[in-house]
Amino acid sequence: MVEGPTLVADAVAAGMEVHDQYVREDYHGYEAPGVRCHELDTHTFNSVSDTETPRGILAVVSIPQHRVHSFSGADWALVGDNISDPGNAGTLIRSAEAAGVTAIVLTGESVDPWSPKVVRASAGAVFHIPIVQLKTLEDARQMGLRLLGTTSHNSIGGVDPVSVYSATVTDCVGVVVGNEAHGLSPDAPVDTWITIPHAGRSESLNVAMAGTVAVMHIAQVRRAQ
Repeated sequence: MVEGPTLVADAVAAGMEVHDQYVREDYHGYEAPGVRCHELDTHTFNSVSDTETPRGILAVVSIPQHRVHSFSGADWALVGDNISDPGNAGTLIRSAEAAGVTAIVLTGESVDPWSPKVVRASAGAVFHIPIVQLKTLEDARQMGLRLLGTTSHNSIGGVDPVSVYSATVTDCVGVVVGNEAHGLSPDAPVDTWITIPHAGRSESLNVAMAGTVAVMHIAQVRRAQ
């Protein structure tokens, strides 16, 4: 379900298959062309909307079937392991698409990337980047990614992490960010532990912020190679 004129227009522009659209009786704005439109009274429309302040239009759109079976060569990915908050998931997808990653990989019990809240938080980026859902991080490794696990600790699993700014990031890598409350397990099957150095009093960055900083830096390094 895609809500609001901007996201519906973005879905159409991205070539998504729109099956139906519903508008509130007082709505006057963008409608997906060539798709049947159902008008609902205000009470009914607001009751089915997923937002507190409905924008007056929602559309039923097919989930895109991106076929990513393996990674190699110049491919790279942002991997979210057990990401539970829809806002964080959407922001990570938005940042990854902006950075030019090959795909988003979600593992474990991560939130549904096609839930309305994730779609909104991604600002439509879900329509423009392949999203791969896997059971484990090991599955991601088996797809060809060298996993860079992010941590805020000075040492994890008996290993000292390296700064993301000095890590090797130009090969087929997957940047892994972990659950908001617990982060990545010390025994997570990552190939290298990386950290984002910071000088403030906070022990760590929000997962969406950490993922954004990492992929934007890596994108710059890869463009310069």
